[in-house]
This record gives sequence, C-alpha cells and structure tokens, in this order.
Amino acid sequence: MSLQLLPKELVLQVMYCLRDSQDIQALKSAACTCRWLRRAAEIFLYSTAKFATLSSLYQYMDSIQIDPQRADYLRDLELLYSTGAYDYHRPSSPLDLTSFPNLESFVSESPECQPQSVKGTHWNLFMDSYMQAFNQASLLTESLEAHAPLRNLRNITLHWSGSHDRFWSITPKCPIFLLPLLQSLEISCARIGQGGLREWKLGELERFGRQTRLKSLVLTECVISIESLHAILSFPTALQTLVLHEKFYHRRGIRDHFAVEDTVAFNRAIAQQAESLEHLDIFRHSAYADGGKTLALSLYDFPVLSHLQLGPYSMLFDGPRQFTFALATPVPKALRSLRLNEYSVFMLDDTRANKVLSDLSVAELLVNAEARGFLFTLDLSLQRVHSPYAQVRARFQDMRPAVRAFVEKLGLRFQALQEASIRSRPEAVSKGSFGNTVSSRLRFLTNKPRHKIPPFLHDEGPQRFVVRYDSKYPERFLSHPYTANTLPPDRGDSSDDEDMNVAFGGISPLGSHLLV
Repeated sequence: MSLQLLPKELVLQVMYCLRDSQDIQALKSAACTCRWLRRAAEIFLYSTAKFATLSSLYQYMDSIQIDPQRADYLRDLELLYSTGAYDYHRPSSPLDLTSFPNLESFVSESPECQPQSVKGTHWNLFMDSYMQAFNQASLLTESLEAHAPLRNLRNITLHWSGSHDRFWSITPKCPIFLLPLLQSLEISCARIGQGGLREWKLGELERFGRQTRLKSLVLTECVISIESLHAILSFPTALQTLVLHEKFYHRRGIRDHFAVEDTVAFNRAIAQQAESLEHLDIFRHSAYADGGKTLALSLYDFPVLSHLQLGPYSMLFDGPRQFTFALATPVPKALRSLRLNEYSVFMLDDTRANKVLSDLSVAELLVNAEARGFLFTLDLSLQRVHSPYAQVRARFQDMRPAVRAFVEKLGLRFQALQEASIRSRPEAVSKGSFGNTVSSRLRFLTNKPRHKIPPFLHDEGPQRFVVRYDSKYPERFLSHPYTANTLPPDRGDSSDDEDMNVAFGGISPLGSHLLV
C-alpha cells in the first residue's frame, strides 16, 4: 500500500513517533522522499530547534525565508550560547520571536555568562530584541487582541547576563513577569528591584493582580528585594511552585537587598499564593547574618503545601552570627517532605542537630503525618566531607570516620520522635503497641562534588543525588544507594564519591569527638 494513500493523521503520527525516538535521520530521509512526505516530515523536523552558534541560527532563518510556513512549525526553541563554540565575531541579527506563532518553549543562554567567555559582545542587542517581543505579548500592552504574539508560549528559561556584568537588572515591571498565558518561568543571575531601578511603584502594579497563569517560578542565584517579591507574587492566579535561590555562589554586592531579611514581609509576600502553593524552596544568600537572624516561616494557612526545601545549613563556628530557619506552629497540614540542603557535617553534632529539629518543628510534623495518615520524609542533603572549613582548623584532618556515628545518633533521635508521634494517636495508646504503623522516614543524601556553580547550563545538567541512609529500610545504611532525583535520559553523571563511601561504609576506630 502506498504511503500516499494513508490518512494524513496516520502519517503525522508516524512522524511524531520518529521525532520522539530521536530518529532525526529518518525524518530527514522522509523529507527527501517526495513533496508530500516532505511537508509532513518538516512539521516535526522544524518543531524543535537548538542552536549553539550564530551561523547555525542564521542558516535556520534563511530556510524560513525560503518557506515562511516553517516558522509555524516551531514549538521549542533553545539558544544555547554559553559554550565556547559561540561565534561572537559574526554580525548581530537578533531573532524575532513574534514571528513564531506556535512557540511553546523558549530557552536562552547568554554567550557572556561563563567566566572564560568573551565579554563586550553584541549580547545586549539580542536581549533587547527578546524583551521587546515579551513586551508585545505582556499585560503592559494596553490592548491585547486575539492575534497578540506568543499566545502559545508556556515555558521560558533565561540564563542571561548584563552587558558588562554577570548579573542583569530588571524590575517587577519587566514583561517576563506579566505574560498572561505563561505557565513556567526560570531565570538566573538577575538583580530584581535593586539599586537605582526603583522607578516602579507597588500601587501602579496592583491592576495586574491575579492576571497571569504562572504555575512555576524559579529564581536561581538571584538578588530580589522584598518589595519586588511581593509585587511579582501578586501577579499569578494560582502559583504552585516557588524556588527562591538567592545569590550565594557569587560575591555579594554592597547594595544587594535580599527578600529573606524581613521575616514578616516575606511571610506576607508568599501568603498571596497560600491557597495554591505546593512546593516552596528557599536557599538563602548566606549561612550567616549580622547579629544573627531567623527566617520564621508561617505556613499553616497553606493547605496544599506538600514540599519544603531550605538551605544552606553550613557552619564555621557557633555564635550569634549563625542564621537559622524556623517553622512556626501549627505546621502546614499537607507537608509531606522537608529537605535541608547543603547540610554541613558539623551540623550533625547532637546539640546542633537537635536544635535544627526543634526549630523546624519536626516533632509536630511527625504528629501531623500520623494524624492524617500519610508518609512524611525528612531529607538531609550533606555537603561534601572535605569542605574548605576543615582546613581552617588543623584538628579536622579527616571528618569521614565521625559521619556514620553521628548519622546513626540522629537516626535514633528521629526514631524517638517518630515513636512519640505514634503514641499521640488514641488507637496506638489503647493497643499499647506500635505495630507496623511507622509512616515517616529519615534519609541522608549525597552527591558527587563538581567544580561548577549554579545556574547549571544545558551542558552541565542537574546534580545526581543518591540516598545512602533510609530509615525505612531494615539495614538503614544502604549497601546499594539509590538515586533520589529523576534525571534526563542523556544525563549519565556518576554520583560516586569515595569520601562518602568511606564515611558511610563502615565503623572507624576514631571517635565522634572530631566534630566537637
């Protein structure tokens, strides 16, 4: 039977399967077969475009000029200019995003965001062009009509830089925050509402309240003022995920203003999305604060909040400068997962660990999980064993032998809290037995150290975390650690870490006094 006799829908389904199987060569062969198959194949050949150089981008633009209908096929566009292959010497000809009516996903990396990148290129021209396109599609345009551009755009990822700086500066009036149909936004290394960029007023943005469909907002290695955060969180109708990773790995500026510095205002800002927020991830700009500060989160009125991540939990010394997180009681009813990131091995000390458990109301969280009958998980993602802090004090020559002993002690402490939470149930008291009703667990995660800092770009990928201790397993210390996070199929990054293998692998003759 001739392919030309098949229904068009069936042929398109075949081409769709070829694209999903990454069989691009088969799609190219189909496009070269005949004019009829070429049209069907090109719909999927041109649906995804990734460019690391300007020359390849310009070739693509030339092909669209030959056949303008190809612009309608584009769904996913990635401009991955962070590699050394970027040909900055070529003339600038920014891509007009509004010429792609069916664009659904846009990823853009600055060619100047790497330390070894050539600086002072024409990157600002490209950035301005993209911003103009976003502006045309945003609520800032007075009359948005049915034919407004980028109406199908749902996901944006921007790893940008400034013209002469690693960080780029914007305000809450930036059109990327005011795209009415956008669902996912991730940006990195942005200064939001900082320094002299205060020409916006909170009152003039009130008309945009609850006007966007944004579901996920990820701010990585950013500096955002509390006023800006409050304004930006007023725009979505029902935000589900908020990831706020403040600038941590880059040097802090003198005029940097961070949102977490004001506990009351921070709680007021995130409370605007209390009814819908499911995932909250906060990574503070420093583990220390002048005079010591605590970010006390009030999350009881967040009915669907199920995942909370906090960090870092580093430590150089005890004292008033130590910054702490706290979770106010009553605790959020639906919280199923609490993860502490960059948890220092120094914080495994009995006194410090018990304070962390107390500050975060872990006992109350366990009681809440038992009362509602769901599994609660406390994850501690450990820092690398040989941290730079160990070199400051000569007596910390090898911390690995102490890790297992302190993990075991913390595991016993967690078990005691867990048993107390079970006793809080009336039926457990009447039976006088715990049975097999334990419904919560403690896990310790590690990852292989990498000489890379956030944001992780397209060729770096996310870190792979493995679980080395899981209280739900009989042996607890796992001889075969399992992967904690889902990675893309093309990410085969090993998580082997010899230091952690030693730390979790067996008993050492050295005592736990190493962490005192």
